This record gives sequence, structure tokens and C-alpha cells, in this order.
Amino acid sequence: MDQSEDPKEVLIVSASVGRHLALAPVAFAVTEGPAHTLVYANALFRNLQAAGLLHIGGPPDGDLTPLLNGALRSGETVRDVILEPPTGQPAMWSCSVWPVADSPRASKRLVIEVRDVVLVAGAKERQRAIAEQLLLGALREQDATADATQASERSQRLAAASHDLSRSLDERTTRDTVRRLTLPRPGTWCMVDVVESNGAIHRLSVIHPDPAKQELARLLEEEWPSKLGEPAEPAAALRVEQPLVVSADSGPALALAAHGEANLRILREIGFGSLLVVPLVVRARVQGAITFVSRDGDPPFSSVEIGLAKDLAARCAMALDNARLYREADSLRLAAEAANQSKSEFLGTMSHELRTPLNVIGGFTELIEMGLEGPVSKKQRGALARIKASQQQLLALITEILNFVRIESGRMEYHVGRVPVAQALADVADMLRGAVKEKGLALVISPSDGDVVAWADPDRVRQILVNLVMNAVKYTPPGGGTITVSCATVADTVVARVADTGPGIPAERHGAIFEPFVQLSAGLADRRGGVGLGLPISRDLARAMSGDVTVESTMGLGSCFTLALPRVPQGAAP
Repeated sequence: MDQSEDPKEVLIVSASVGRHLALAPVAFAVTEGPAHTLVYANALFRNLQAAGLLHIGGPPDGDLTPLLNGALRSGETVRDVILEPPTGQPAMWSCSVWPVADSPRASKRLVIEVRDVVLVAGAKERQRAIAEQLLLGALREQDATADATQASERSQRLAAASHDLSRSLDERTTRDTVRRLTLPRPGTWCMVDVVESNGAIHRLSVIHPDPAKQELARLLEEEWPSKLGEPAEPAAALRVEQPLVVSADSGPALALAAHGEANLRILREIGFGSLLVVPLVVRARVQGAITFVSRDGDPPFSSVEIGLAKDLAARCAMALDNARLYREADSLRLAAEAANQSKSEFLGTMSHELRTPLNVIGGFTELIEMGLEGPVSKKQRGALARIKASQQQLLALITEILNFVRIESGRMEYHVGRVPVAQALADVADMLRGAVKEKGLALVISPSDGDVVAWADPDRVRQILVNLVMNAVKYTPPGGGTITVSCATVADTVVARVADTGPGIPAERHGAIFEPFVQLSAGLADRRGGVGLGLPISRDLARAMSGDVTVESTMGLGSCFTLALPRVPQGAAP
């Protein structure tokens, strides 16, 4: 870096990346030097500073200075440290600090990330609660259906209602099913009131069995809920947990059960015998009420009908709650998918933005090496070679990230045809023989039949084989180790194997090594290069071509990775 440059300008963030960081749901900041001068902070970090919840230097509550000092001294990442909260308040912020390691000033720059531990814990708890309630609801509905098949007409109706309510978790469909439920008594109809998430009461569309009275029944919807601006105070029936039976001569109780005098006048015009109001209760919480209405002149509802209505209401309440939970879970799923999409877009954008300056570095390195800027000494050529090697390594890592983003987003193109696997292995071996020799390893190509031909994309097959061989080179100790490549045909499948004499992979990690950004070495100092995408990309590419990549390994004896691909189908073009 030019000594005249301002240290605050050392961190260069592209406009695209800067927008992503500015809108990130966590607080980000970057400091410079032992004084921890703030050179970048996104909006959330600045807001926390302005509110006095975070600061650098000052009172102990929310002070980041000890963490920054420790990370600067050790040069190691500090992860998930709970910040000291203000006196008498719970801890709310988790902080991670890591040094930036991409320039000669790396030891003087720190990246800070602050997360709200309460929100994270709350989100996880809500997800667990939703999953538990959906599971409990499904189990209860199964038990109810099993019991209903062995019962009388009452149980048969419960089974039919349970079946209708469980056909869909869509909230609109579930509500439509609930509003159509009735009791076995002819001429009975119902009104359904539900409590929305914001506490307001909403009456579902009313269906009257007599089409001539449907218009009057529709007026009952217009009178409920309360007018705009008035508090949504639940009616008396929505504040109790037991059925309420009211006859036509019950006086004030009748107006209360009908939700007001206006509703009562409409009900009298329609004609009714009695009202049976049953609350919808789930987990000791009233979610609404079903009001069953009998015909004018009919006797009051019997205890058997009240029991049936109560059971129907319980099933309706559970179905409505499950539909609500499903809607909320689906919203969380969509939010997670959007976050994953944003992550992929960020990785793709970041990678593209980094390729341009890296190509410039490589180009100017070559110009200097050619002597266009003056004579170059032998020592300088060695330094230029190291710069170019690092530049090429970074470009390779960025290419891996871009390939991962393309595969994850479904934008990878495949041109399937005949692939002679033995020739592909020979080409890869020739390409990587220098890397194998440099590490003092032996590369053995086992003989195979000439008829080992796969039906796949030739470029993707070579990409997979390069990843597998380089993975073997990376993890095989230098000096004396052997890497063996072979291929064969097994029934309708072509297999290519890459075996090494490395340390092996623990059985419990066989699945983890195919996950993105996972490497066997846990420490940063032990990582063997790369970003942990070679094996995940290889497996995804193979599966996209109707194949797979698997591993077999014994600790202390080495590992064998197998690429399986479909054989050339009969009648395929040569």
C-alpha cells in the first residue's frame, strides 16, 4: 500500500457489496489499528451506537474494546461472546471479531459482527413450537378418525367432519369447511366467529339452508365485527369455555348471545327456536365461537346435541389453529428461501466483483515480469511468481464459489454425450502430475477395458475428476504416498475411483464432507486451502447427470471416492 494513502481507505467495498452489508440483518463494522478507528459500519451498527448499546472505549456496558484488543493481540477470531448488558438488564448482544487477512495491513484491521441473541433464540423457539403443534394436531386428528369409525351416527358425523377439516391446511379452505358444518337436526344452521391474530373478531360467511332467507342471513355478516375504530371487544360467549344454550324467551341473555340487538332483530325475522353457542378453544385459549341456530318451533338443544357440538367445535378449533400455524410456518419458509436466495446472489455478486481486480493484479504482474516497467532481478521474479500463484489460487476459489452458486440456482448447463472415462482419467492425471510430483506422491493409473463409456457432460466429468484427484493430493501426506485412479463398468453404471493412502475420514464425517464450506480440519491453521466446495460441487454435478459421488474410508489406511455415472444407453448416437 502506498504510505500516502489514508488508512480508512484501505478497506474497499464495492457498491454492490456495500449495499448488501448496509441492509444486512446483523450489525457489521470494521476497525483500523490499535486505537480501533471505525472505518466502516452498516446502518444497524450505527443505530446501536447512537442508542448507546454499543461503543468502543468508555463504560463497560456494551464496550467492544476488550474483545477488539484480544483479537488484535492474538490474531485469532473471537466468536459469539455475550456483551455485558447495562445494569439490571438481560444480555441481548452476541459479538464476534476476526482479523482481516487479505493484505499487508491484515494484523491491524478487525471485522465486527453483532447479533441479537434474544431474537435468534425466540425464532428457534417459535419454530419448535409450530412443529410440535402441527405434529400434535395430526396425531389427535388420526385418533379422532380411528375412534369415529367404531361409533354410532354421532361418531360417524365427527369422523366426516374431521375428514373434511384435515383435507387441507390452507386457511381459507379450512374456514370454508368450518362455516358449512351443521348438527344432524334438520334445518339447523350456524354462524362462525373467529378471533384474528390482531385480536379483531371476524364473522365468516353465513350459509342458511333456506335460499329464500339467505339474503337476511347475509345481513348478519354486515353487523359483525364492530364498526371501524371501535375496540374489538369479544362477546360474552367468546370469554367463556363452556357451551351456552339460549332460547327465544331468554331475555337479556338472548341479545348477549346474538351479539347485540341488531343481530337479534335479524334473527327474529329469519326465525329460530334456540341458539347453541360453543366456543372454539385451543390450548386453553378461545379462538372464536360457533353459534348453532335451530328452526322456529323446534325444542331446545339436547345434551347429546350439545356434546356433539362441543366435539365438532374442538375439531374446528384445532383445524383452524393448525391452518394458522401452517400459514405462519409457510411464511417462515418463504423468508428462509428469500434469505438463501439473497445469500446466493451476494456470493455471486461478490465473486464477480473480486474477479476484476484479481485479473488486473495478474495482468500487471505479467507486465512487470516481462520487464516493461524496468529490469527485474531474480529475487523480484521469485516475488512476482508468488504473487501470481496467490492470484491464481484466489481466482480458483472464486470460480468454485461461482460454480456453487450456479448449481444451487439451477443455472448450470449440461451437454450430455459419450464420455470415455479411461481417457478422461488419463487427461486429468497428465494435468495434475506436476502437483502430485511436487508433493512427492505417486500417481498410479490402473488398466481398464476400453468400453468404459459414460453418458454425461465431458467437461463436468473432468471437473469432478480434477476435484477428486486434487482432494486426494491435498490430504495425502507428502513423500511416499500413492494415489490410484481406476474405472470400470458395473451393469448399467460406469464408475471411476480415486483412492489415496491418506489419514482417512472418520465414519461420522462421511456425510459432512459433502456439505458446502466444510473441511475436515477444524482450525484455520490446519486448513489445506480451498473453501470446502470441491466435494459438494462434485456430488451436485454428478447427481445432475443422474449419477453420484460416494466415499469409503478407513482411519489410518486412506479413502476411496467413487464417481458413478449412467452407461451409454443402447442406440445412442456415436
